[in-house]
Amino acid sequence: MRRRVATALGVIGLFVALTVLLTWPQAAHLRTHVPSHDDSLLSVWRLAWIAHALETGVPVMNANTFHPEPRTFAYTDAVLLQGLAAAPFIVAGASPVLVYNLIILASIALSGLAACGLAHRLTGSLPAGVVAGTIFAFATYRVDHYMHLELQATVFVPLALWALDRALQTRHWRDMAAFGACLVLQIISGIYYAVFLATALAVAVPVAWWRLDAPARRRFAIQIAVVGALSGLAAAPYLSVYMQNRDSVGERSADEVRRYSAIPADYLVSDPRSMAYGAWSERQGSYGERRLFPGALALVLAAVGLWGWSARKTTVLVVGATGFLLSLGLNTPVYEVIREVVFTYRGLRAPARAGMLVLLAVSLFAAYGWARLVPRRRAVVATTAVLGLLYLEYAAVPPEWLVLPTRPPALARWLSQQPRSVVVELPLPRADSLHTIYDGLYMYASTFHWQPMLNGYSGFHPRSYIELIEVMKGFPAPDTIAYLQARHVDLIVLHGGHLSPNQLGAWSSALAARPDIQLVAELEEDRGSALVFRLTRATGD
Repeated sequence: MRRRVATALGVIGLFVALTVLLTWPQAAHLRTHVPSHDDSLLSVWRLAWIAHALETGVPVMNANTFHPEPRTFAYTDAVLLQGLAAAPFIVAGASPVLVYNLIILASIALSGLAACGLAHRLTGSLPAGVVAGTIFAFATYRVDHYMHLELQATVFVPLALWALDRALQTRHWRDMAAFGACLVLQIISGIYYAVFLATALAVAVPVAWWRLDAPARRRFAIQIAVVGALSGLAAAPYLSVYMQNRDSVGERSADEVRRYSAIPADYLVSDPRSMAYGAWSERQGSYGERRLFPGALALVLAAVGLWGWSARKTTVLVVGATGFLLSLGLNTPVYEVIREVVFTYRGLRAPARAGMLVLLAVSLFAAYGWARLVPRRRAVVATTAVLGLLYLEYAAVPPEWLVLPTRPPALARWLSQQPRSVVVELPLPRADSLHTIYDGLYMYASTFHWQPMLNGYSGFHPRSYIELIEVMKGFPAPDTIAYLQARHVDLIVLHGGHLSPNQLGAWSSALAARPDIQLVAELEEDRGSALVFRLTRATGD
């Protein structure tokens, strides 16, 4: 028993150490640094909002962005599980940035541990499990998605397959219940992967069921039906919110989905920040989110692992093959049919993310290959050597960092002292370029005041927000002010750090000249002043 505990602690320590090393210097700046991307800011805001909603009792799905639209928190993956885990710490006073960074790092390490446990079960070799976990947790696919909280949440995918494998062998209800629990937990930690996993299981489970004898088939069919129904009921309230939002946010366009649909060659392209393959990959020009190379060593080991077939390998192959087909998206007619039949797929922007299932399958076949190649008596030394090679292969240049304030900025502090006020912050992005840092920064700052705001950044943008951007092109013309009054705006914030001096001067002069607008605050920010104007609402509001 002591030996097992010591081994488990050693494996945990290994994956924690690898996570720290391969994401360095993130661990040295947990309270302040996030990747310079609007999705990082979105994720910090999501965790902080869940904590705020739980502490104050406001409906969690009615967030403070895109006012006055309902259910705006469900315009993106709500990462509910991560938010529930983070809430006690944030409510107790921990920085949301610190908690976000710890959850990102923990998600990577736990994903490696989960894949290690699954591979250990399949091969009977812990060294092979460690190799599989290292490939799954640290392939440069992770680098491409380092800022995506929900796309690092892959721990329940291998755990679901682990529980399914146990259920197929033991036929115990507890193992099938664990399988269902993993599915539900994956849904509330990352919807994309839950959809892809469910699709892969829709193929893999019947194939595995067919291999059972007749009595086992009947028992397993009953178990899977009951657990499937209960899992669906457990997830239904959460998923129903997304269904309600379909009318306001619409569906992904075919052009957008096609842009993020992989081609087979993408599986040979790594993230440009990869130290081993970055220069070559950059020349290939692959689009972001379609860099799916699992690594040369992983592919070689997986090729060895294909030797000698078994029922378990069939399940792994089906999961990987399904993930590969799904990742090709609208580059195949199959995805078009799935998209027509399964409404959930109409809200997915990036089919290439199904490449995560391919990465898992490759890592598991690599475990089979390593178990086949390395005798047990030499496993420790050889595995240490191969981990060193994998480290060199997966090492990457750190991302550009965005340094966030740990204390409320002056503007956020001032807004927190005001009565409930509807805020619009300028400048806004362009309708054809929503991925700017502006709204992400406004949302992060709102974690210090939680005033309702017309601004927002998310996976979807409601029509009212696109309308706002289009109307405000003429700001500060009289019709734009009337529009803001009709939207019940109380405060207009001009961020001088994001505007040229001439534009800031022209806008502020035009606003100050109006009798229904009053300058109420001028506050210093990092790169300039923030001017806050109070707008008198239209008569009858």
